[in-house]
Amino acid sequence: MRPLAVVAIASAFILTAASGCGRSERQATAPPTTQPPAPQTVSPAAGQPSTTRSGTAPAASQARWSPRTTEQIKRDGNFLKSSGSLYLRQHQNNPMEWYPWGPRALARAKAENKPIFLSIGYASCHWCHVMEHEVFEKDAVASYMNQHFINIKVDREERPDLYTIYMDAVVAMTGRGGWPMTVFLTPDLKPFKGGTYFPQKRFMRLVRGVLAQFTTDRATIEAEGEKYARRISAGPQISSAAGAMSADFLRGVPNRIVNHFDLEWGGLSQRTKFPTPARWSFLLNHYRKWGDERIGEQVELTLRKMATGGMYDHLGGGFHRYSVEKTWMIPHFEKMLYDNGQLIELYVNGYATFGAPLFRDVAVDIMEFMMREMQDPEGGFYASYDADSGGEEGTFYVWTSAQLKAVAGPRDGAALAEILDVTSRGNFEHGTTVLSRGRRSLKLIATRLKRPVSELSGLWAKWRVKLREVRAKRVWPGLDKKIVTAWNGLAIAGFARGYTMTGNDAFRKAAERAADYLWRVHRRADGGVYRVSNGGKPEHPGILDDYSFWADGLMALFQATGDRVHLERALTLLEEADKRFAEPNGAWYLSEAGVEAPLGRQIDVHDSVRPSGISRMLRTLMHVAALQGSERHFVRVEKVLNSYMAVIRRSGLSVGGWLDVGLLKVGPLYEVIIAGDPADPGTVALRNALRAKQPTWAVTFEVPAAGPAEATRKLLPPSFGKSAKNGRSHAYVCVRGSCKKPTSDVAELTKQFMDGWKR
Repeated sequence: MRPLAVVAIASAFILTAASGCGRSERQATAPPTTQPPAPQTVSPAAGQPSTTRSGTAPAASQARWSPRTTEQIKRDGNFLKSSGSLYLRQHQNNPMEWYPWGPRALARAKAENKPIFLSIGYASCHWCHVMEHEVFEKDAVASYMNQHFINIKVDREERPDLYTIYMDAVVAMTGRGGWPMTVFLTPDLKPFKGGTYFPQKRFMRLVRGVLAQFTTDRATIEAEGEKYARRISAGPQISSAAGAMSADFLRGVPNRIVNHFDLEWGGLSQRTKFPTPARWSFLLNHYRKWGDERIGEQVELTLRKMATGGMYDHLGGGFHRYSVEKTWMIPHFEKMLYDNGQLIELYVNGYATFGAPLFRDVAVDIMEFMMREMQDPEGGFYASYDADSGGEEGTFYVWTSAQLKAVAGPRDGAALAEILDVTSRGNFEHGTTVLSRGRRSLKLIATRLKRPVSELSGLWAKWRVKLREVRAKRVWPGLDKKIVTAWNGLAIAGFARGYTMTGNDAFRKAAERAADYLWRVHRRADGGVYRVSNGGKPEHPGILDDYSFWADGLMALFQATGDRVHLERALTLLEEADKRFAEPNGAWYLSEAGVEAPLGRQIDVHDSVRPSGISRMLRTLMHVAALQGSERHFVRVEKVLNSYMAVIRRSGLSVGGWLDVGLLKVGPLYEVIIAGDPADPGTVALRNALRAKQPTWAVTFEVPAAGPAEATRKLLPPSFGKSAKNGRSHAYVCVRGSCKKPTSDVAELTKQFMDGWKR
């Protein structure tokens, strides 16, 4: 990809693999000076203690393996062919003798004393496809690798526990990371070389050097491995000397990054720009808490520039994964469920804060896109759309003025080209243009075209559906239909909040269908959770994120609908998560006890393009604490926040989700209970007052006019004694059991729950 407007930047990204999927998301929240990974980066590497971990079958149990020719492998398929993962199946006819991660491959490595070549990627990863075509499909490469290595493919979306461990190893070795991730391991799973994307010649130089080192310098490999293993398995720094989470600390966090704000294009001053919703959610809520205009202006600018640039798919809806340059114009064209699920919530919050119709429309548009193109008939949401269409990146999305005129006619087509900034030169490859909308003045366009502004303002709505229908006849990007538990949790939360903003039942039903699918398909017989399902078949133990994101989505759905089933299920998931993942300092490990962890169980703290499982657990527990009046949960959250303050202090916006929880902790965090018949005009007015402001610092539910039923009182103790008064619906605004004066007045209700918050 070489967008004309950013040739130098795009060229750099081709070298580093980051114009595709190559850049590690763990770097997306790093300081603005962080550069993308270099593909040739290789270092002496990380490892683990030499003890064999669970999941590695003993060498004696491995039957003798008979080598096959590359022609046989291409014809019959390798060991990936029975996998449910689309990514693994994409490689099933490579001449490489690929294995999935598991006892068979690991035991063979030990039995034959061969190094493991571990390649980690995902189905919509552009540079994973490039490396496949350039390297893994070549017979000469495959013959060498099959003879000297045990080759293992991992879908990082299905096994994030493994990818997190080995990505940390690669970053420890090289200072950078990305996909496809290239790691070489000893038979007992110690990584000793690592990097990202490699073209064929560099890859062959690398693997020959790896084999030579493995056979002649094993002692050095083992020593380096032990050193990196200790570093990776040490976990985050815990210190009681770092102080407690406080309002003063939270208020000062933005001061560390205001000089890095991109005041023209929004976001931070970086070469690439990820949406990173956890970062902007904290800054938005910081503005809502203290009213710092510097912060509010930057958040509003960022949301507006993201929504008007080419990173947003104006025709089909939804955001692409990131922008390869600073104006949010030229995207990497993947569409990820986890981005779009979070961005619904962010734009709903943005609309409540700034009142910009654009932000409301974007949230609605994302949800309509997801229901139309990413929701399975059974209810779950699919994982991602590929960046590539027919082997080329972005071709599905770009346009020329001639194409617009062919659809809308010469007059309207020319006007659409102006509105969408489609020029003869283009801003992408071959004179094509990535569409933008809302960055050009309609008044100036109207003057130039000698047409009324009112006429031009309706042109997009007039032609959008037709343009989308024409685009639908192009070669579509690949769709990975795997259903990831955690990412569906993010989508459920987004749709629940989209429903509260709009009252549109279609959004509520979409969230409920996804929630019901997960409960029906993704729960294990032992009460645990599966990570993914493919074609309705669930597999792989869930990680912490799967429990916490799902529980958080159910909590949002309960508050949006009042259906106690969602709350009960969320509480079940939280209980299971605590049982399976709890660690001594009060937080939670990433992987479940008893599941293989080659370098030990990791504690994943940082909020990157997705929040960490821990920060989402903390947010959910805060909501539970307020809904149930549970002092035990408040104390647990405070303990974890204070225990990890050393990490939080040095990490800044890389722990945006933790900081958001900190805002809830310093509060006030309100529970708002509305008592009244659901259809009563007074109840509707009180409900709409909350919907208008969307206070992220309040948990809400409703009870009948006569008061809650016994089951509700047991599940939600703060509901006790709450009822309508004098025949009128009333709202109760409380903090940890202490309530303000009940009110039926909308203005008074708003004043009460806005107390302590500015926006």
